[in-house]
Amino acid sequence: MNKSLLLFLFILFNLNTSAQNKTIEDTRLKKHVLYGKVTLEAFELDLCKDWYGPEYKKYKAKNRIIKKLRKLSFKNVRIDLILGSWCHDSHREVPRFIKILDEIRFPFEKLSMNALDTKKESPNYNAKANNVSRVPTAIIYRNNQEIGRIIETPNQSLEKDLLKILSKN
Repeated sequence: MNKSLLLFLFILFNLNTSAQNKTIEDTRLKKHVLYGKVTLEAFELDLCKDWYGPEYKKYKAKNRIIKKLRKLSFKNVRIDLILGSWCHDSHREVPRFIKILDEIRFPFEKLSMNALDTKKESPNYNAKANNVSRVPTAIIYRNNQEIGRIIETPNQSLEKDLLKILSKN
């Protein structure tokens, strides 16, 4: 591979990763919040450390349901996770949801996460057009067709709700 191509790929990679995990000062809260497309590394930022790590560590996923989820195929499945780093429901449910995805060995390249400000806006996601009014919202797709959502808090549990959605034909 020639040096010019390597340099181009390096710059492209750095531009892509720098466009993620941004923070802005939220005008309503007068403090910084995650804003736009985020990766798992965003949860290592100071503004997330107090809630993400502790909740992730203490959550005990229901093993019986995890075993059932592991047996499912994630081929043609993708998930959009819309969150608010300022929202107590996101503080509770996002680390739990990520832990479940870890435990079921979900391919994280099929997870897209976007952080909204308190006005429910993001430069990378149109919440209104996607009917997202509460956070967190996990939208599960199969073959690019929405097959279900978990909105704000699960109906039964995150594991059971996810199993019910992913078990649909």
